Amino acid sequence: MTFPGGGGGIISHMQDGSVSPIGNFFRNKWVRAILVIDVLTIIGVVTVVIYNLTKNAIIDFTIAPIDATITVNGNSNYHNGSFQFHPGTYEVTISHESLDPKTFIIELQPDSDVAITTFLSEDGFFDFYKLKDNYSSYLMLERIASPNNNQTTDNDTSAEDFIANFQESYNLYQTKLPVTYSEYDDNGKLIKYISVRDGHNCTFTLCLITSIYDEKDEDFVKSLLLDAGFNMENFEIEYKIY
Repeated sequence: MTFPGGGGGIISHMQDGSVSPIGNFFRNKWVRAILVIDVLTIIGVVTVVIYNLTKNAIIDFTIAPIDATITVNGNSNYHNGSFQFHPGTYEVTISHESLDPKTFIIELQPDSDVAITTFLSEDGFFDFYKLKDNYSSYLMLERIASPNNNQTTDNDTSAEDFIANFQESYNLYQTKLPVTYSEYDDNGKLIKYISVRDGHNCTFTLCLITSIYDEKDEDFVKSLLLDAGFNMENFEIEYKIY
């Protein structure tokens, strides 16, 4: 039999001294273990929620190349986008294979929003961004570091000339092809014809293809393109011999 206890609980002993089923339930060691685990889980969840709520500072990453490694205080699990952090001091390193890294020291205040917008190059050169496989990274570079809209956090203007030249080359690529040359003998017979057009099998984004009669024509083709305004540093040419 059970009776109200003086503390508002329930006395689980029967009149004959035996323990009630409820008492047996709570005296089971597995039940107690489960209850302890549940309590610890609840405490853990509450702790995580409180911990995350104190992450009230934000860093916005906008980086070229788009697949650069972003390391914050030794943690490399970051990429372009916005991430929440606790207020404090952070060391941010931007790196990519074959490119020169950059490091920033950031002091985050509560409820602050800090942008890190920058790019990487190799000793001040930008050949990485000419490659077809890296065209998306070039577009990011153009977006954040162009001469008329440089948004870089570190005020890095070193990419501006490259972007301007590449944009000019891309415009020529879109509007001036094909570039052709015809040569006739004294009788009016066609003895040489060269047509330079857009190609697809290059490693560069700006890819040209042309058919020539022999390898001696390669220099002639380049001079032909230079005369048409093409900056040959930005183009790759695929030659086919008749």
